[in-house]
Amino acid sequence: MKIRFKTISFIIIFSFFLVGCENDITQVRKFGYFVDVPSEVVRDVKMLYSDSLKVRVVVRAPLLERYSGTEAEEEFNEGLEVDFLGENLKPTSKLTANKAIKKIIPIKDDKGRLVREPVIIVQENVILRSSSGDTLKTEELVWYENMGKLESEKFVTILKPDEVIYGYGFDSDKEFSRWRIRQVTGRFKGDNFTKDFQD
Repeated sequence: MKIRFKTISFIIIFSFFLVGCENDITQVRKFGYFVDVPSEVVRDVKMLYSDSLKVRVVVRAPLLERYSGTEAEEEFNEGLEVDFLGENLKPTSKLTANKAIKKIIPIKDDKGRLVREPVIIVQENVILRSSSGDTLKTEELVWYENMGKLESEKFVTILKPDEVIYGYGFDSDKEFSRWRIRQVTGRFKGDNFTKDFQD
């Protein structure tokens, strides 16, 4: 009888304890109990983007991690290399970076409508080279896939065959043929000077 009474007492007390315990999901997340893991992991990736049945962009990466859900993303944490191709399917420019994230963001189009645009944000040791010999160096660059443009809000350095240009903010087409630096802070000319910056 005593054992039975103790068992019933324990169950009642334990039930009150369970009812009194309530986990706030935001507090739990702070302690790292929820770890966001990729839904798909792919090695040695090669992706082709086409327009009018012609390949226009080739993306290569050693690692691709896809995250599903409402905010679906693709992460390239071991770097990536992008070749932008011209009409003759030869590269017009090449983009490399140590890491990148692909996501969908809302932006306004030319008519002021809000549209969802896929972007790839490349970061760390970002280098963009054109077939004409110009080179851009920065720490972050955004590639708007559908719009076919590249831009950066960061400090940029552009190396031309006979000139080095510094500044903040950058806009370009994906071929890196028409570009501008929004705020130029330095400009230097000289063949030998630019060669020193190539490495």
